Amino acid sequence: IEQLGSAVTGWNIGDAVAVQSNLSCGVCEFCQRGEESVCLRGELLGVSRDGGFAELVAVPASALVKMPTGLDFNASAALTLAGSTAMHMLTNRSQVRAGDWVLVMGGASGVGSAAIQIAKQLGAHVISTGSTEAKRRLAFQLGAEYVVDSSDANWPTAIRKITNRRGVDLVVEHVGGDVLVKCFDCLARNGTIVTCGATAGREVTLNLWPIFVKQQRLIGSYGRNRADIQATLEWAAAGKIAPVIDFIYPLAETQVAFDRLRSRNVLGKLLINP
Repeated sequence: IEQLGSAVTGWNIGDAVAVQSNLSCGVCEFCQRGEESVCLRGELLGVSRDGGFAELVAVPASALVKMPTGLDFNASAALTLAGSTAMHMLTNRSQVRAGDWVLVMGGASGVGSAAIQIAKQLGAHVISTGSTEAKRRLAFQLGAEYVVDSSDANWPTAIRKITNRRGVDLVVEHVGGDVLVKCFDCLARNGTIVTCGATAGREVTLNLWPIFVKQQRLIGSYGRNRADIQATLEWAAAGKIAPVIDFIYPLAETQVAFDRLRSRNVLGKLLINP
């Protein structure tokens, strides 16, 4: 913290903090229950107000989360958004039981790389996917027991084979489009898909018959609550999960970072260091 507003209490200049990117009002019924991710008057830092691609950013004090001792700023930057999104999906919007089979789509992504680690810590058997050898290798290194080539159109068949045709108990999905539809082909009876993204398409056609016959669930997950960020950073400080940082760019090379991101060759997260 470089500067404090006159009405701010509980914080000091020099405190090491992370910033919750989904800003909440603090007074609506959802915020009062600690569910800031669905705040009725929520804003996104970097979308509806100036964001973090700058040396300094002004945010409400309510958006600050104290960084645990032993965690550096790079680790916090890599986990505060994507890592806490995965934490929200796996511990708030769904639950993982020891011994569950969990499929994490895109294990080399920011959300996927954190989800593999969180699911393993919760006692799950983790399967992941990757479109390149490098991405699949990273998913293995993070703890996935099996990793499937998602560039193969028949990848759901491989998932069924791994689970002896049973299917998985939970799918962590953040792609959308046809990928979401295919996830149902991998899902066990009483299984759950939790989804937080739709970059591959927002509209899909679903066959409802197997969903209700097999008692399956499709759950939406948006952003994170303050508690999810706190848990993510505490897990990282304790060594239970680790950030996956591909490269750190200076502020002046932000466009270069975006170009690399669009190349789809990034493993984990790219950081901008002002």
